[in-house]
Amino acid sequence: MAARNPTLKYQKKGLYYSMAVYTVQVSLNDTVTLPHFSTQENLKFAALIGLSDGAEITCTHAALNVVTVTGASTDDDVALYAYGRKVN
Repeated sequence: MAARNPTLKYQKKGLYYSMAVYTVQVSLNDTVTLPHFSTQENLKFAALIGLSDGAEITCTHAALNVVTVTGASTDDDVALYAYGRKVN
């Protein structure tokens, strides 16, 4: 289990919410903190897609701006899609 740092690839900001796409390398039980989202409200959506095969990798996003990987092997390169309240 490790804290991983994502690389922001795209972000679209609305008045209160935004969506972003990151790339990051993850393993089972890793956490990914998304700095472009609020620490006051849980993310509304997060998904991990494997870059090698397009398969979805399961995750949870119940800890404000933190995504926890619950279904990856070792060091998978993924795209992380997220939607939630943006940092003010």
